[in-house]
Amino acid sequence: MQWRNRWHITIRWDRADNSPAGVTVVEHVVDSPAELRHLVARARADRHVVAFPYRQVRELVGDEPQHCRAGHAYAGGSATRPVRDWWPCSCGGHLVLRCRRCPDVLADPPVGGDCDTKGRATSP
Repeated sequence: MQWRNRWHITIRWDRADNSPAGVTVVEHVVDSPAELRHLVARARADRHVVAFPYRQVRELVGDEPQHCRAGHAYAGGSATRPVRDWWPCSCGGHLVLRCRRCPDVLADPPVGGDCDTKGRATSP
C-alpha cells in the first residue's frame, strides 16, 4: 500500500436557487492541487458562494497483504486473520499486521529511514 494525497472541498451557496446543482452545499474530492485550484477559482468568481473550506486528506491505497512473509494466509476466521494495529508516524502512519501463527509483524507501508514510529519493533 502507499499514501495518496486528496483534497476535500465543500462549496456553500447563499440559496439553492443560485447553485448550479440546485442545493446549498456540494462536496467534491479531487486528486491534484490543479483540480483544487480550479474549484477554488470558480467558487471565488461566483458571488453567491458564501464559503468553500477545503482540507487535505492522506489515504492509504492499494491491496493489503494476503499472507505473512512465512506464507500463512490471512484469510479465514479469527484463528488465521491477522491482528491489526496502527503505528502513528510523521509519514502518516503504518497499518501493522501480526500473524497469529508465527512471530511475523508486517508494517504497511514499510517503515522508512525518515519514519518516527517511536522505537516500535519493525519487521525485517
